[in-house]
Amino acid sequence: MASVLVVEDNKDVSFMICETLKYHIGCKVTAAMDGKECLRAAREEAPDVILLDIHMPGMDGFEVCRVLKGDEATRHIPIIFLTATAHDLKSKIRGLETGADDYLAQPVDNLELVTRVKVMLRKKRLIDGDGETGPSGPRFSAEMVHELRTPLTSIIGMAELIQDPFYGTLTEKQKEFAQTISKNGHELLKLINDLEK
Repeated sequence: MASVLVVEDNKDVSFMICETLKYHIGCKVTAAMDGKECLRAAREEAPDVILLDIHMPGMDGFEVCRVLKGDEATRHIPIIFLTATAHDLKSKIRGLETGADDYLAQPVDNLELVTRVKVMLRKKRLIDGDGETGPSGPRFSAEMVHELRTPLTSIIGMAELIQDPFYGTLTEKQKEFAQTISKNGHELLKLINDLEK
């Protein structure tokens, strides 16, 4: 059975999210109230997806995400950040840089919550099944790697191209966006290339 770890310090919000996931997905759901609880649960229970509130007392969501993505045992777990609002752009950019996979704005829409968690569960199944490159799991096929690499290379190329002064001057914020796309694209490309090894 798929499992989801919900990290939210507001008990009412946490209860609503947990009950929605149990009812609509039928997955096992564990709740954590803060960053330390999250790290302990992630290591002990190895959830398939983590829903992580950004604003928590003590360790905030960014710090928790950095720790999880820096740990070999938990770095492959998809993380969905719970942001304060849909327009919390700074948090979204910072979250991408720390390794978050997706975002949900609060108050959470139940349909969007279920849909995004289902997508991340599929991603985790791909990682656990076809994504393992060691002796314990099958490799990605060469065709699949090629299909992933081709559009990603185009995205990276375009992100770097728009930074060329020849095509016009970007604002500092636009440069920041383009650099973030390029940086994360290169990291993803490295992961894809590693699948062939």
